[in-house]
Amino acid sequence: MMLGGLFGGGLIPSQNVYDPMTSQRLVLERNANYVLRVRAGPDTAHLETIDVNYEHTPLKIDSDDFTGYISVRVFGFSGLMADPCHPPPANAEYFANGFSRKALYSIQVVGQFKGRHLTADDIMFGNYFDRRLPLPPFSGLFEWFMRRMDRTLVLDMKSDTPSAVSPLLATVQKLSYWDSSLHGWETDSIPHINNKILRELHPIDGAFDREGRVTEYFPIKDTLNKDSKKRRHHFEKSSHRQKWKVKENETYAFDFYSPFIDVNHQCVRMPNAMVEPMPFFDSDMPLRYECRTRDGRHTFFVVQFELIPASRTRPLRTAQNGRPRRQYRDSGYEREILDPPPPYTEEA
Repeated sequence: MMLGGLFGGGLIPSQNVYDPMTSQRLVLERNANYVLRVRAGPDTAHLETIDVNYEHTPLKIDSDDFTGYISVRVFGFSGLMADPCHPPPANAEYFANGFSRKALYSIQVVGQFKGRHLTADDIMFGNYFDRRLPLPPFSGLFEWFMRRMDRTLVLDMKSDTPSAVSPLLATVQKLSYWDSSLHGWETDSIPHINNKILRELHPIDGAFDREGRVTEYFPIKDTLNKDSKKRRHHFEKSSHRQKWKVKENETYAFDFYSPFIDVNHQCVRMPNAMVEPMPFFDSDMPLRYECRTRDGRHTFFVVQFELIPASRTRPLRTAQNGRPRRQYRDSGYEREILDPPPPYTEEA
């Protein structure tokens, strides 16, 4: 669930009574004033912009703690791209066949955890913040509700560095696992997002579907399991997580997504058609997901959704110096970040 689900549908700090007109106005103001950028990396000090919805260019992570690939999809994406020549594709193959009803965004990771003596109880995934949060009234009630929904959720909302995390294997919606020495599909019969993964990580047959989505393919008690609810229920018990050893020669592929959090429009969409501005997500406070060890000593990877002021972006021209850019595939603007020039220094 994480923090996005914690206050989705609850009162935002500035409202005492839900007002749909006020919420809609706030959402429209955010969309007009900010542009979404997604960055990822091995830690918060080494983040790179991701080409969202580009299936064939996952970001590679290669650190002392983790080696693998990260792909991010956002339904209706219209934000910043890593390559200024790439128009922002509104959707990916991932959202085909009505899957956007289940996921408005997706963080998909495939890789190997490095480190001795790791167990499923050591690897945590969720939201981390760098400063104290302005919690709304009755937030304790929502915390109680979320702990009932996710029994593995660890909340620390009132500290100077708040967090809302869960054991990775107990919280992601889809999870596949295989020995890295096994081989799966042939190159020409799998989605092209997995071409690099095939060459380097050798996925087992059945780990992905034809749209490039991770499938549930995880053994429980020596029996192959294809039911994510059964796997998540199994790892609710700390004793089961502590018994599951995470080895360096094993590859994990997992997908974390949400049907409620619309990061592209910076709002929460509830089943009853309520739309609220996302709490704790603005230009000064990014929405950050981290995968860390429980003791915080090692970080495996980071994915960060950021709001960039629209005044610092511009629509790109379709041609530059007589050379045409790539043709737009949707009606969205292609944008690039405008950083201020470096300060002038007189040459010696």
